Amino acid sequence: MPISPARKARTRVEIVEHAARLFRLRGHAGTNIDDIMLAAGLTRGAFYAHFTSKDDLFAETIGAGNGLTSRLRAGKVEAVLDEYLDKDSLAATALACALATLPGDVARGPLAAQLEYANQLHAAIGELARGRRRKLDADATAAAILAIGAVILARASGDRRLGDWLLRCARRTAKTLLKPRVSPARPKSKSRRKSAAARRPKLAARSRGGRAAASPKARSSGSRR
Repeated sequence: MPISPARKARTRVEIVEHAARLFRLRGHAGTNIDDIMLAAGLTRGAFYAHFTSKDDLFAETIGAGNGLTSRLRAGKVEAVLDEYLDKDSLAATALACALATLPGDVARGPLAAQLEYANQLHAAIGELARGRRRKLDADATAAAILAIGAVILARASGDRRLGDWLLRCARRTAKTLLKPRVSPARPKSKSRRKSAAARRPKLAARSRGGRAAASPKARSSGSRR
């Protein structure tokens, strides 16, 4: 009996989910197809009904967008950063976010995985830049670098106190960068300033002439003539 398209689609999603978890836990090199299919409760032969290779599957797991990007889409930026950069949830954060867990594997991996990683990074920056003119806003980009980089460095550091300090500094600085901007008052152009300066002596001369004509002394001399 042939498998229905709906069931095949569900099976593919299950394979991707199990593969994503194993890749983030063990890395690309430390995960093989047999492990993935065993976790999904399927045989190795079923793998090739959905994917051409492990690299193909690896790229799709990166593009699934779990981790920071999906959190930002579902919640408020400040709350997401608080959770993402919390020292007590570092292990869970790393296990859930391919951006922070797999950059080394992606850099050594296939081009398709690198392009998917770039897409997810673009998406995360775009979510951090909500309400700003550009999706690749400079401050939002810096905030993404701080958040993801802090998780990578905190995981790699064997010094717990240093790791906690990295996360705290990244959280504070990223949130500062993302505060709403106050538009400064627009300065007058040089041409306007020059024309205003040129008008001042004329206006002053006119005002002096007017005051002299209206003074009592000027009126009395005119009446004697």
